[in-house]
Amino acid sequence: MLGLARGTQLRGLFGLGGPEVAIIAVAAAFLLGPSKLAEFSKDLGKVAGELKEVPKEFQKGIQEGEAESKAIKAEMMGKPDPVEDVEAKEAE
Repeated sequence: MLGLARGTQLRGLFGLGGPEVAIIAVAAAFLLGPSKLAEFSKDLGKVAGELKEVPKEFQKGIQEGEAESKAIKAEMMGKPDPVEDVEAKEAE
């Protein structure tokens, strides 16, 4: 069961199971009414779409940082070590 510890249950949204989420959705439909529910659903869909982009942007930032780090490392590897330069000058 997905590598979970024995006796641990996989829970849905915020630790709520399917039936609990369904009851909350039905209660929200009654409280909001049809016009507000449609508007709320539209806004919720937009937020869900934006949240799908978050991991992609995070991964992009990680990759850019890694590329920058590699470029700096390559630049540093190409330059002589300043400590060795000072030691060489003192030896002369």
